[in-house]
Amino acid sequence: MGLVLSVTDKDFSELLQDFYDVMKQEKQEEAAMLADIIDTMKKDIGLEEVLIKADLLTIRYHVMLGELLTAGYLLEHFEARGHVLSQQNEYFYQYFKGQVHFKNKKWNEALRYYEHAELYITEDEEKADFYYKLAHAYYLTGIPALSVLNANKAMRYATSYKQQYHLAKCKLLLGLNHLEIRNYEHAESLLYEALDCQHNADETSLDLASMVHHNLGLLYFVQQKFEKAADYFDQAVHATPCSHYLKSLYYLTESLFRVNHHSEAMKYYQIGFTRSKKEQDMDYQWAFAMLHKQFVDCDNFEAVWIEGIAYYEAIGDRYSVHYYSLRMADYYTLKGEEEKANYYYRLAVL
Repeated sequence: MGLVLSVTDKDFSELLQDFYDVMKQEKQEEAAMLADIIDTMKKDIGLEEVLIKADLLTIRYHVMLGELLTAGYLLEHFEARGHVLSQQNEYFYQYFKGQVHFKNKKWNEALRYYEHAELYITEDEEKADFYYKLAHAYYLTGIPALSVLNANKAMRYATSYKQQYHLAKCKLLLGLNHLEIRNYEHAESLLYEALDCQHNADETSLDLASMVHHNLGLLYFVQQKFEKAADYFDQAVHATPCSHYLKSLYYLTESLFRVNHHSEAMKYYQIGFTRSKKEQDMDYQWAFAMLHKQFVDCDNFEAVWIEGIAYYEAIGDRYSVHYYSLRMADYYTLKGEEEKANYYYRLAVL
């Protein structure tokens, strides 16, 4: 017997909850199906509080899809109408607005809205998702102590409610925090635990597995274990789906260059540079161009790296400025050009 959905049922609110639950697990196909059903049904719903919840969850849906312009437009339209919000809807509004800022890489703005949202959260089952995202924002703003604190809090709720997907994400984030402070052994243990959390296919995601493989690659990359790093970046790149494809491809290419697998590295360089141009991703066009000058067209290394660092500085990408400036400083130090080396060391820590 097929499922019959009636707008007269009290089940519309339950349908919204199902919609939110699948979005929290990044299940895009199921979310798309529910989004269509909700859009059809909501025209017959009269209760304003429920309609407001539906509108807010639609914003969250576009955030999940990465459609940030649409999410931002819907959010502005929602704000312009003016609403009296229930406690739950106030939580959703603050939380989802924070997520829009987060996806736009405005970490501090995201934190501000997340911290407001925390005042309105009531359901314990929601807290694994919330505290994970709060922890992630603290991680990206360079506050590891608060990131670890909130990731551990999220992990306790995920364990309590058997939320395997969130448990895996928490272990992944904790692993990254330990990687940041060079506690490599603990980071490795947490990342492998994150993989082990994914035994239940109904609650986990292939994309999350590729993220763990990417970060295991990063763990070995920073320890200069480039052969092992390349193996994990290769697994991340060839996963379907892989939401961080260009990032993994970049590190795979550099790892292969560093172990003198030149022809294979060039193959992935061509894929990455072509893909970044097709997607008009200037960040990775510069990253692959700089990689090429470092290992192939070395005569043009300095000019391209100086211009590339200036590009990242202009767009406010502090991570990339730090990453490339330190390496540029090391290069000039080896050349004995102390003034230039000092300039890039200072730029790296500003």
